[in-house]
Amino acid sequence: MIPTLGYILLGLVAGFASGCFGIGGGIVIVPVLMLAFKVDYHVAVGTSLAMIIPISLAGSAANFSLGKINWPIFWACAVAGAVGAVLGSLFIQKIPPLYAKRAFAVFLLYAAARLWTK
Repeated sequence: MIPTLGYILLGLVAGFASGCFGIGGGIVIVPVLMLAFKVDYHVAVGTSLAMIIPISLAGSAANFSLGKINWPIFWACAVAGAVGAVLGSLFIQKIPPLYAKRAFAVFLLYAAARLWTK
């Protein structure tokens, strides 16, 4: 597959998943970038975070027009989330990619199991 076409398809899938399920896209973007496109883990995470900006803005605009945003929750989580994102980005750079990938995989399995049983 031509890489650019693959990247476009990845963006469509990540955006669709984000719009449907409220995921930031990292659950889709990071594994696909690593497995299909052989992107280094740390670069895949950084790229995924950057991709969240336009995906999130588009989804937020759609939900805003539908009146589906709770602004008090948004402000509390957004400010704390921004601080957490900076701290997490600095922290993960100190973790070897193998361990970071494994921790991410365990997190995905745990989240999937919790969603399946609840």
